[in-house]
Amino acid sequence: MSGKSLEGRKALVTGGARGIGAAIAQALARSGAAVMIGDILDDAGEGSAAEIAKAGVKTGFVKLDVTDDGQWERAAAATVETLGGFDILINNAGIEITSLVADIKAEDARRMCDVNIVGTVLGMKHAFRAMRPGAPRARAARSSISLRSRRRSPSRASRSIPAPNPRSTA
Repeated sequence: MSGKSLEGRKALVTGGARGIGAAIAQALARSGAAVMIGDILDDAGEGSAAEIAKAGVKTGFVKLDVTDDGQWERAAAATVETLGGFDILINNAGIEITSLVADIKAEDARRMCDVNIVGTVLGMKHAFRAMRPGAPRARAARSSISLRSRRRSPSRASRSIPAPNPRSTA
């Protein structure tokens, strides 16, 4: 047994140019996964991918601003094209506000929400589209969310819940 539990898997790591994202990308590569680096930092992203490639791992870099729906679409397509599929999304890109709460600017808070919340949702949207059965050259992989939902009864969010009766006295 090789001990490479992710052999044959294809991953996209956002914010993979440096820091925690780069470390996650390297760990995925050591575990046998092919890795696409997605980041707004071109030089650092290409450098991160080149470092992984030195170990003989299939890798690539794609420019990705996680707040941009069109860039997500291109990043998912580039992952499938370059790596031959898309099995794993690491939604690592994120920013923080370093000012005191009393000094926070509204535009900084909106940018943080765009990157940390909207970017994460857009990533899941495009990853799930690329991973679903029948997607072009993507593996028919299931997310841990879909696997869990098959073992449990459907959540309220996934069922049709009737609207309250306006004539009800309750």
